[in-house]
Amino acid sequence: MHEPAVVLTDLVLAILGAVLCLRLRGVGAVILGGLASAAFWGAIFHAFFPAKTATTAGFIAWLPVAFSILVVAASLLDMALSILVARLTPGGSPGGGNTKIRRAIVVLYSILFAGVVLFIDESFSTIVLLYGPTLVLGLAAAALEVIRARSRGGAWALVALGLTLSAAAAMLQQAGVALHPVYFDHNAVYHVVQAAALVVLYLGFREPRTDPAARAG
Repeated sequence: MHEPAVVLTDLVLAILGAVLCLRLRGVGAVILGGLASAAFWGAIFHAFFPAKTATTAGFIAWLPVAFSILVVAASLLDMALSILVARLTPGGSPGGGNTKIRRAIVVLYSILFAGVVLFIDESFSTIVLLYGPTLVLGLAAAALEVIRARSRGGAWALVALGLTLSAAAAMLQQAGVALHPVYFDHNAVYHVVQAAALVVLYLGFREPRTDPAARAG
């Protein structure tokens, strides 16, 4: 098995994400499920495709990872827009706003994401660049809810912390931060920090009021 530490931490992340996902509903379940899926397919990719995406088989094996992250990014974007746009609209409430416009933006973003991965550059660095803006918007939306939610702010504070940890994990991975260059490289470090992010996100999303769709209308 190639890259055992990366594969094993990916599998732990996948199992953790799947277990937590099954205990949630709404956007939280989609986000954690998408991250679990990315970790599972990432384990397969790192275990059996040492040439990475240089081969056709490796490229095909990488696509489920990329598209799992796309699902997470699109969900974050939809959540963020449902909160931020509604809060900027007089009399608006999270989950409200112009649904058709919001969905159109999410669809266009998803097409752009998929197009770049399929036809331009499938590297994780590019995926981080595509995913990053939705992470920032999700963090901004969570922070706004912390300010506005008063007694419910604790759950959104956890969501904000979880998104911050997820962003930190990606930055550590991109910076090449490793405990050991062979036995515990930057990808394994990324998985450990991302696991912490999943737990914190779960704690935030398990409160139904943190799901904008549950509060629509």
